[in-house]
Amino acid sequence: MNGDSTPPKTQTLQRLCYRMLYPRRHTARQVRMIRGDHTAAITELATRASQAGTEDAHLHAVQAQIAFATNIYCGVLEVCSSQNGLAGEALLRTLFEVAASTIILAKHRDRLKDFVRHARFTELRMMRVIEVPALKARLAPTIAATEKEFQELWAEFKEQRWHKMGTKDSFIEAEFQPDIYDRYYRRASAIAHGQPYVTVRNGKVEARHTAWKNLSTGAANMASLLIVLLLAIVNREFKLGLDKEIAELQEGADAHAKRHMDAIRKAAGIEEGSKGSA
Repeated sequence: MNGDSTPPKTQTLQRLCYRMLYPRRHTARQVRMIRGDHTAAITELATRASQAGTEDAHLHAVQAQIAFATNIYCGVLEVCSSQNGLAGEALLRTLFEVAASTIILAKHRDRLKDFVRHARFTELRMMRVIEVPALKARLAPTIAATEKEFQELWAEFKEQRWHKMGTKDSFIEAEFQPDIYDRYYRRASAIAHGQPYVTVRNGKVEARHTAWKNLSTGAANMASLLIVLLLAIVNREFKLGLDKEIAELQEGADAHAKRHMDAIRKAAGIEEGSKGSA
């Protein structure tokens, strides 16, 4: 016995995020900091979906992206469990991008080649900015040999994403709710980019510690909703047979988000069912 009162099954699920992020480094007390059973269940299903065996190259690529998204999700949960809302929002912005990219890839089998080519473009581009003399000299033959390929990829992509959509269009294609960009992504993006909005209200500049801490619950809830949406669309596109499990996850994530919004409305004196936005 280790003194941890968490039921064995739940304890195993709760450890999933921490095993992914920091294998063999977290104590039972730290594991209990994760936000709740619904997040552990989301992580468990996402991990299972990303690791299922397949010979389909398209599904395999999507699975790799699910693993990517799950790692970011675990990061959101970890920092939010410490009430670091700013870090949670900054990571949430990344999760928005990863979820949208993965959903678009899942919906468009014919775009897998573009996805891989864009990755190659970034790989070759990064290679060309290395300044460490010894490494630069070692890479010189490879850089010379790939110059034609790099120029072709540059002409194809330039500064665009692999799917060549802007953020709003990618969110539409990813089937995000219409208000996601303005109500949630815009704030997360402002925080991730270090914009003045983070420290300024009504013309006054100051550290807003309480407000920043209060971002934690919303960031974790939105991250859960994003992962469940991602799993739902991948399940639909590849017919994985996870409908019942995903419906249960959706119910749990929706319930947590509703409780949070109800608390905000109550604190602001807004009656439930009104159109006031938190």
